[in-house]
Amino acid sequence: MQNPEKNTEPFLQTVIRTILTTTIIAVIIILVHVIPPGDKSKITLFEMIWSMVFCIVFGGHWLELLFIDHLKFALPKNILLWYGIRIGYWFLCAIPLFFLMNLVKNLFGYQAVHLGRWQVFGVLYIGIQLVMHAIMQARFKKSFYNGVY
Repeated sequence: MQNPEKNTEPFLQTVIRTILTTTIIAVIIILVHVIPPGDKSKITLFEMIWSMVFCIVFGGHWLELLFIDHLKFALPKNILLWYGIRIGYWFLCAIPLFFLMNLVKNLFGYQAVHLGRWQVFGVLYIGIQLVMHAIMQARFKKSFYNGVY
């Protein structure tokens, strides 16, 4: 049986949307001084932040597709169970994204940033996903809030 919700967005469209989203988020992070510049130039700081945010946005997109296209379809048709599993899934997805972000941070040799613990990032990632799905819901698209999409 085929999954009727399977994502069919073209790869190039995904990449363009991800680059635009990442750039907007990175600019906001730079403007509100979430990460102190330390001894790095603003360009280097922006490159590092952009790369870290890209890891979350692009990696998170593919982890979401894994759930929507494969895992969700195999679960029992119980909406409350889906909500619980989805939140737990987001928490577990934060683990590889956290370590990927940490790798990017280390590639830039940026010592002033302490990413904290992956468990804290897991809770933050759940919040990020809830906000992103609220935006999708406000745009009348399928989201976590209207059927655990």
